[in-house]
Amino acid sequence: MRCGKAIWFGILLWIVIFIEISLTKIALGLSDLAVWTTHYILLIPFTVFIAHRYYKSKDRVNGFVLGLVVVIAGIVLDALITVPFFMNGYYSIYFSQPTLLVGFFEAIVIFGVYDILRR
Repeated sequence: MRCGKAIWFGILLWIVIFIEISLTKIALGLSDLAVWTTHYILLIPFTVFIAHRYYKSKDRVNGFVLGLVVVIAGIVLDALITVPFFMNGYYSIYFSQPTLLVGFFEAIVIFGVYDILRR
């Protein structure tokens, strides 16, 4: 597994999700339910695109492991950028949100399923 490459794809996915959440929550002013529903739906093509790009290199890493590395990269970026600048440093509140945890789980499962289906 090329860990550096997986981390870069994790950063890319985090940026795309950051833009998506910013647009739906701030620019469009959608309710929390609409924001998270939209996020869960859009996370599927975003994650499939990232997985497709990663596996173009013929890397044979397990998709669930890849998903975990990508999610961890996103968690680190959330801890360094999102929480301090947008949540006033309330780490426990941010990381205990069930909606966030479901998104992490969804991304890992999508990477895993993509890997299984591509074989």
